[in-house]
Amino acid sequence: MLHLRRFGSGPEVIALHGFSLTGEHFAPAAGLLDRTIIAPDLPGHGSSTGHPTDVDSVLASIEALVATPGAPRPVIGYSQGARLALLTAVEDPSDISSLVLVSGNAGIRDPGERHARAIADIEWAERIELIGLDTFLDSWTSVGIASVSHLSEEYRIWDRSVRAGNSAAGLASAIRGYGQGAQPSVWTEIGNLRMPVLLIAGSRDERYTSINEEMAGLIPNAEFTVIGDAGHNPLADQSETAYGAVSAFLDRNS
Repeated sequence: MLHLRRFGSGPEVIALHGFSLTGEHFAPAAGLLDRTIIAPDLPGHGSSTGHPTDVDSVLASIEALVATPGAPRPVIGYSQGARLALLTAVEDPSDISSLVLVSGNAGIRDPGERHARAIADIEWAERIELIGLDTFLDSWTSVGIASVSHLSEEYRIWDRSVRAGNSAAGLASAIRGYGQGAQPSVWTEIGNLRMPVLLIAGSRDERYTSINEEMAGLIPNAEFTVIGDAGHNPLADQSETAYGAVSAFLDRNS
């Protein structure tokens, strides 16, 4: 069983966090969306470190959460969580009423590139184990798409407290088991989705803006929103704008 975190009140939304975060990342969403947020710690993260991290087991655990008795619910995913949300929706859409993918990706199309990424992910996992959690987080959050160096000191302190709930062994297991190199490509399947889908990317994240624009052209009932002056994590860079777009989408599709 995944460790679940619950925030707020109102209609339920399931929220899947990104790599090196935990479900706590979505704590601010409850007030901004005026909904109950059910945010699991994904396998290898937070208090779900004992859960298997191979792709099939991870998807099975998310499908079990989504299929909790009751009406279908919206699912939100950020980055790695967005990829998992999309894979879950492609495999069994019956319990998902709508889908919000923030900085998501339908996978690495080319098998050779996917294999190369799997090797790189294994190397990253070995590095995390070698240098330890604190040194890894120092590096991970200072440069590249996961950087928080441009955000306020208050946010950086909170973000670090969230990530500090992980362990080096858990993160290494997660990136080996279901990093991008281990996940399948579903570019040919996303055209079968029928639920409303909101795709979000940051204007400064050119790669994911391009990816999501292409995905929006393939998913029949998709909307695509670019959040201005935001990078890979619009939920942090421009939280009110990004969550405002999510809230409006959920209100239209509840």
